Amino acid sequence: MTFKPASLPSLKGKTFLVTGENTGIGYATTLALASKGARVYIGARSAAKATAAINRIQTIHPDADLHTLILDHNSLSSVVSAAKTFVSKQKKLHGLILNAGIMAVPYEVTSDGFESQMQVNYLAHWLLTFHLLPTLQKFSFGTTKILYDAEEIKRFGDFGRYGLSKLANVLHAKTLHSQFGPGSESAKAGGGEIWTGSLHPGFIDTEMNENTRDRQPWYLSWLHYFLRMFGIMRPWDEGCVSSLFVGASPEFGSDLSGLYFDESARVKEPNVAARNVAEQEKLEQWTREVMKEGGWI
Repeated sequence: MTFKPASLPSLKGKTFLVTGENTGIGYATTLALASKGARVYIGARSAAKATAAINRIQTIHPDADLHTLILDHNSLSSVVSAAKTFVSKQKKLHGLILNAGIMAVPYEVTSDGFESQMQVNYLAHWLLTFHLLPTLQKFSFGTTKILYDAEEIKRFGDFGRYGLSKLANVLHAKTLHSQFGPGSESAKAGGGEIWTGSLHPGFIDTEMNENTRDRQPWYLSWLHYFLRMFGIMRPWDEGCVSSLFVGASPEFGSDLSGLYFDESARVKEPNVAARNVAEQEKLEQWTREVMKEGGWI
């Protein structure tokens, strides 16, 4: 049976943090959560854009409990600050939905010294999760939507680097499951249990597609045209199904933690690279090392 967002029960009393909510899938996810009475923190780089998103949602749901959390993925110090701000305001976090991302941008190194897509899509989310773990561990209902050789990443090209950053997200979700999921040493010791999932939202027509249009090979532009024409590339408001299932549905149980989901919230096998335990462990070790070196953890 396919999960339907409308089937979500009341989420009154539950708190969620969603990144990348201004437009597209993140906005649709936030709208759906708000419609069920959840308190939602909007992780956004721009206060103005977050406020605009809140105003749009509150015209539909006037009582929506929405809050802005300034969070700039291009600055890891901003990520740490955002996590500390959240913890100072909230003692509960029932769902962490990591949706923010950039796609196929030209090669650029952030002020923190990392390739931009790897930082925005993966490292910033890893760091945010790290600092929110104590809060997440207080509840048995948590989620992250949740290669790289730093010296070689430039050679992969714009879309290749995007793929590497998303692979890192999937591996991170698996690492969190092994460290804090059902049956983990943390859970057995009473340290709290976190349920994780990673997903592919499907071919969704979002701003990321528009932002890469001028840099796409001609055949990808034509492919997107035909995907839209035949209804394969779906509108942005249909891209939140799996995020809501993993992040908020009671149908997502401990037996599904650590798995990968398609656009219809069905369990799927991820790419073979995402099943490489050795690379998963290597990624986690590298990430922790660079985070410690930078003073972010």
